[in-house]
Amino acid sequence: MPVLLKLLAPGQSRRLDPAEQWTVHIVGVATGLLLLAMAFGWYVKREIALFLFLGAVLSLAFLTTTANPLRHTGRSWPAWGLVALSVLCCGYFVIMQPVHEMRLPMIDELSTLDIAASIVLIALVMEATRRCIGMILVVLVTIFLAYAIFGNRLSGSFAHRGFSTQEIVDHLVFSTNGLFGPAIEVAAFLVVVFVIFGALLDRIGGADFFYDIANSLVGKQVGGASKVAVVSSGLYGSISGSPTADVVTTGSFSIPLMIKTGVSRTYAGAIESAASTGGALLPPVMGSAAFLMTDFTGIPYATIVLAALIPALLYYQSVFLAAHFKAHRDGLAPMSQGETPSIVAVLRRDWAYLVPIGLLVWGVLSLNRPSYAGAIACAALLPVALLRQPNPLRLARTLFFGLSDGMRGMIGVGVACAIAGLVVGTLSMTDLTGKISSGLFQMSGGSPILTILVAAFVIIVLGMGMPTPAVYALSAVLAAPALIALGIEVLPAHLFIVYIASMSAITPPVAVAAFAAASIAKANPVLIAVVACRIAMVAFLLPFVFIYQPALLLSGSTAQIVISAGTAALGVLALNAALEGYYVARLDRVKRAILFVAGACLFLPIATTEIVGAVLLAGTTAWLWAGRKTGRTSPRIA
Repeated sequence: MPVLLKLLAPGQSRRLDPAEQWTVHIVGVATGLLLLAMAFGWYVKREIALFLFLGAVLSLAFLTTTANPLRHTGRSWPAWGLVALSVLCCGYFVIMQPVHEMRLPMIDELSTLDIAASIVLIALVMEATRRCIGMILVVLVTIFLAYAIFGNRLSGSFAHRGFSTQEIVDHLVFSTNGLFGPAIEVAAFLVVVFVIFGALLDRIGGADFFYDIANSLVGKQVGGASKVAVVSSGLYGSISGSPTADVVTTGSFSIPLMIKTGVSRTYAGAIESAASTGGALLPPVMGSAAFLMTDFTGIPYATIVLAALIPALLYYQSVFLAAHFKAHRDGLAPMSQGETPSIVAVLRRDWAYLVPIGLLVWGVLSLNRPSYAGAIACAALLPVALLRQPNPLRLARTLFFGLSDGMRGMIGVGVACAIAGLVVGTLSMTDLTGKISSGLFQMSGGSPILTILVAAFVIIVLGMGMPTPAVYALSAVLAAPALIALGIEVLPAHLFIVYIASMSAITPPVAVAAFAAASIAKANPVLIAVVACRIAMVAFLLPFVFIYQPALLLSGSTAQIVISAGTAALGVLALNAALEGYYVARLDRVKRAILFVAGACLFLPIATTEIVGAVLLAGTTAWLWAGRKTGRTSPRIA
């Protein structure tokens, strides 16, 4: 059985020979330049651009990933065969686009070659998904496709009228509701620009800049190494939007530093995993799920980003406090002065990095054209790169490999969005969405809170090992209708999905961010995931809070927003103190229980419970301070 599981498991990175490396670079750079040019306004037909993008993503996926962990990582001729097949299929659709553009979907007949190319393309997408993401999503898509083919043989409310092969192919490949639908369109025209920006920024030293900023701000504090990990991962993650990439990039510095200063290997990996996962929630990029949300809901991107700001800050408050209380409880010393540069020195040396980042934030909030804003930010990186690397040849090399890195970073997202389009297409064709929503209601007995809990469970299960954009795309058509049917507004319902979907990166048993951190920390990945979930507990609670308290999403009067944010911040403080066992001084079980109850009360959107929580927190604080003054507690402050 273990061998079978490994045969079905995702592949590993391939060791590329020089010819393969240059093939990957050329495909990545050419595709990246094309999509950046389109973001600047160069016109290319939507369909042709999507065919080229999918062909590039599939080719890169097969070239860079083995079929399974047991396969050798050297050159693979079957992989080259799959690359050739991907190029042929996508090239066929590019060549035939003028012909297909003239036909009436679902009315004009498809040729045998059209159907054959479509079926092969669907199979290639599923194989790339199996290699890059795993079997869970492939099995899910297979179930939905089987339902489309055989669902007419069912009885009861889940039966449908039945569809021919041509109807299924027409809907999944030749309509805008399937493979080439909103999910892959957002990946190709929006997400890729920001991923390329993050890759270019990293190539010219952006990750070091974020690390130095974080180090200068919090490095001198108790538990400074852990706090540097939180701040730097948040800053970098807000741009990259990828928990795994964030762990690998910032974690390579922060995890060894935390271990060196006395943090356990497991906790160091957990702090980095939790902090990196929050990057998918922090504006302006938000793990690219916000771009998909704009397409699914029609809500302007700037509105989504602003609404997500307070919950994201509360999340990072939680992770920061977890690191703070843990460091005090364990008596960790601050880092040495020589390891922490001054903020003035960092900004004097590297102020230029703030220009493209500032342009990115300004463009996203002001232009209402996120892709154009991302393209402007990419262009603004050029003078920054020139300042750091005056040599034109080295500068060209940096930009070349930055573009290549960006497209390689799009492999997982592109494949996930492509296969998510197949699921969305099947759901829309069979009207299964409404039936699933009804099923959620029936499972919960019509109870609103149980419906929300069931929806959260479904999203977590869907998210095991999948990138956040793919989880969101699936959940937006599976769970969002049930939430909206409860009377929940569209924005809170979809942000609820984004939060729960993002947590899949640290949710056992398939916690990709935790596994990435484990490889650096040399610790048990499951234990890292469990501790990371405890540190990130607020992220599991906040979605339930802002559904019933939309003021946290800036919906309401100024007084409501301030009160809601303030009580939530106090709740974060109380919960983290209870979980970490430190607040003013080390806590015994009684005080931890009181603070836990206080935190829970402060999170409940009921005025009475919020007052009770505030009184409990204030009373416990006074009790602990009085104990410190009289020597009745034994604080351990480094």
